Amino acid sequence: GGGSFSRSFGGGGPDPFGMMFSQSMGGGGGGMPAGMSGMSGMSGMGGGMSGARQSARRPAAPPRFDAIPPGTVVSLKGLVNASDRNGDRGVVKQYIPSSGRYVVELEDSEETMSVKPSNLLQHVHVRIHDIQSQPELNGKTGTIITWNSHKERYAIYVMDLKKVVSLKPGNVVLESGTVAQVTGLSSRPELNGKWGTIKDWVKESNKYDVQLSPQQVIRVKVENMRV
Repeated sequence: GGGSFSRSFGGGGPDPFGMMFSQSMGGGGGGMPAGMSGMSGMSGMGGGMSGARQSARRPAAPPRFDAIPPGTVVSLKGLVNASDRNGDRGVVKQYIPSSGRYVVELEDSEETMSVKPSNLLQHVHVRIHDIQSQPELNGKTGTIITWNSHKERYAIYVMDLKKVVSLKPGNVVLESGTVAQVTGLSSRPELNGKWGTIKDWVKESNKYDVQLSPQQVIRVKVENMRV
């Protein structure tokens, strides 16, 4: 079941990569100071009536399954016009549906950039699966550090072993709730390039159930989803 997978995923001790990042971002990915959020709460109370009238006119937007969630740690890659920024880390602040881009707040600065999803690498947690040559790695958790497009492999920092290993996507199981892109499907090529939320991992077949929209869930091989 996906529940036990998600629960067990949280274990494994602190992730030094994530800890370093959260400290440099100010501990929480850079929210508003406590005083500010308190003030906005007060003004929200005062404007409660007008807010209620507005929401009655305009229904709430349905949840998106194709957008990387705010707070996700990312790094920039493949930028041409700002190539000096490639490798810089940041945090996703919001998704702009009209442009299909993300607002990313860069690490150690207040600066934000508008970035296409193809220029982002998500530093998400993963579980290593089905490596025949190094079975001691199987079941270990780690964090994606880089993606080598020539070799088509992720560099994964394995927390328990305190080392980086290079793995194919088929051996890297993404955590439930991760938003990833469909790639390399020959049976349904029209789905390639779409983004969806990983709902569950089916260990027996090494496939994901991926929610593309409120109505559509697909089952695809692990190697066909990339972050």
